[in-house]
Amino acid sequence: MKKKFVLTLALVLMVAGTLVAATPIEVSGTFKTGYTFSFNPNGITQVEDDTEAKLATNVAFTGDFWKVSLKAGEDVLFDDEYKVDAKAELYLDKALAEQGMDMGDLALTLHVGSGVGTGALSVLADEAEFRDGLGIKFTSDDNFGVTVKYSDMVEVYASVDPTDTANYPMVLSAKLMPVDGVSAAVGYSNDFNGGNGLAVSAKGDVAALVDLDFALAATGEFLMDVTNETSMITADVVGEYEGIGLWVAFQNDHANVNKLAAKASYSTTVEDFDVSASFKAEMLDLSDIANNTTYTVEAGAKYAMGGATYALDAKYVIDGAFTLSPSVSIAF
Repeated sequence: MKKKFVLTLALVLMVAGTLVAATPIEVSGTFKTGYTFSFNPNGITQVEDDTEAKLATNVAFTGDFWKVSLKAGEDVLFDDEYKVDAKAELYLDKALAEQGMDMGDLALTLHVGSGVGTGALSVLADEAEFRDGLGIKFTSDDNFGVTVKYSDMVEVYASVDPTDTANYPMVLSAKLMPVDGVSAAVGYSNDFNGGNGLAVSAKGDVAALVDLDFALAATGEFLMDVTNETSMITADVVGEYEGIGLWVAFQNDHANVNKLAAKASYSTTVEDFDVSASFKAEMLDLSDIANNTTYTVEAGAKYAMGGATYALDAKYVIDGAFTLSPSVSIAF
């Protein structure tokens, strides 16, 4: 009797394990904690404590034809009355292929739920983050989107908020990759700064075009606020060779202010320590460089041991604060 019970229990566990494997749960994230010591020119020292454990976790459930992801930033509570915002990607091309309709190199994905991306496709690198947060997009969270992609040549993305029946805020965009090393994108929204917005961006991967043995690429974007009749131009050039990195970025913003930034960096590994150093110059108004320029020097070292990464980072803003940040992080 006892032997029969053990065999039955083993069979139940095997079936349960098979069911779980059919819809695997993917959990990934990072844990980081540490301190930041700021030594200011006025003699006041500030200490920020991160010992409460800053945790970023991504949870996803993946099937053969879909993927459901919990929305970032939501707490997961095990309560029948609590609903967690989530979004899903439905791979329609795979589902149609299962039904006998093979779409070849054409991929079709439906995005539904909370947190669906509302930003237009762009190939701008934006290394200086001059355009960060200012791209073509709308702000609604109650939307859905569709991605259509053909091989590595064309990608189209569209998203709309069907709950706003008065305006139907939307974003339409497309990215073209006609040849290796060249790509371009165009995006439009009827909800950009309360009106219409249009952006065109392009990228030239010089290393791929002329077969260089180091990375070198140039990107640029023209963004127009059609309703308010203003425009913004952002461009940058990025290069890297054997741990030595360099980028230069320029922007003429909607207020016709010219900005320029450049950064040189170096990273290498010494006795299992990852060390890095960089120097950055940022000029936020070229018409008044003396009062709008910031120079920043950074250096850091990391060491991985026992599944954790221990780091010490230093940052000095010339004529400003010096900060020292020891930390430990775990990625899972």
